[in-house]
Amino acid sequence: MAIDSYFKEIIKSKTGCAVIMAGSGSDEPHIIKILKSLDDYEIPHRVMICSAHKQPEKLMGIIEELNQLDGSLVYIAVAGGTDALSGTLSYHSVYPVISCPPDGLNQSCLTNPPGSSNAYILKPKNVGKFVAQIYSGMNPTLKELILSKNQNKVDKLNKQDIELSQRYNFDS
Repeated sequence: MAIDSYFKEIIKSKTGCAVIMAGSGSDEPHIIKILKSLDDYEIPHRVMICSAHKQPEKLMGIIEELNQLDGSLVYIAVAGGTDALSGTLSYHSVYPVISCPPDGLNQSCLTNPPGSSNAYILKPKNVGKFVAQIYSGMNPTLKELILSKNQNKVDKLNKQDIELSQRYNFDS
C-alpha cells in the first residue's frame, strides 16, 4: 500500500488533493515550495519519491493503486533531466498530472509522446492555485478562497496606486 487509508478517504471525498511525485530526494527544496503553495490553498497532499527510471515497478504499482479509487486527485511530477516521471504518470494515470521541474526551464516534459497529457507549471508557487482551480467547480471552499485571494491582491494594488499617486503626482 503506497498511500495510507486516511489519504485514500480524502481522495474519495472528491474535494481535491495532490500527490507530489519526485524523482529524487535531492528535489526537496523545490518540493517545499510546492507544498507551501498547496498549503496556501489548503489542498491536502502527500509526497513520494519514486524514480521512473530506477523504480518503474514501484511507480506502476502506485499508479495502479490510485487508479482504482473513485475520487479527485492531481499528481505533481517533480523531475529534472529527461523527466520520464511526468510522461509515465500522465500516460498511465486516470488523474491529471502537472509537471513542475526542479531544474528551471526544462522542456522535456513538453515533448512527451502522444497519450501523455501533462500540464506544465514552471514556478512552484503557482501550482497550488492551479490545483485549487481544477477543483473549484466541485469544492465551494476552494472557489471562495481563490476569489478572496484574487480580491486581496487587487485591493493591495489599488492601495499602492493611491499611495504612489499621492506621493508623486504634485499637480493636483
